[in-house]
Parts: sequence; structure tokens; C-alpha cells
Amino acid sequence: MADQPSSSGSLFLSAVTGAALGAAGLTWWLLSRADRRQALGDQMRRLSKLNSLAPGAASVSAVPESLEERVQRLNIAIDEVRRQLEDLSPEPGN
Repeated sequence: MADQPSSSGSLFLSAVTGAALGAAGLTWWLLSRADRRQALGDQMRRLSKLNSLAPGAASVSAVPESLEERVQRLNIAIDEVRRQLEDLSPEPGN
């Protein structure tokens, strides 16, 4: 019976350690979900911005635009996407 206090102390220490590891795992999981949700929101904002530049969008006026104007708007949208991709890609040597 002299061994009982030692085993209850070990059990308590194991329970506290398990709770701490569980809390750390839950925190990591919640933070990763928040990061994914934020990245998805950023992506959706960029897509909606590009959609507003796209020909045939709901905000287009009643007067049809010329082919040159459409090409110019598409080139602007392509340049914007290219800049965003360059900002996302790591630079060589880093």
C-alpha cells in the first residue's frame, strides 16, 4: 500500500500532460482552420474583383463596349493576376 501515493501522483501527472497536449493540438487545429478560412476569403475577394473587371459583368453599361476595350480590360486583369502570383511565389535563392 505504500506504492499507492506514487501511482496516484503518476496518474495525475499523466492526466495533466495529456490535457496540455490535447489543448496544444486543439489550438494548432483551430489556428490552421482560421488560416485556411482567411486565405479562402482573400482568394474570394480577388476573384470578385477580377469578376468586376470581366466583360459581361452585371455592372456593364447598356452601350456595348468595343473589342479593343474588352481586350484592354482583360490585359489589365491578366497583369493583376500575374502581380499577385509573383507576390505569392518565393524568390529564387530564399
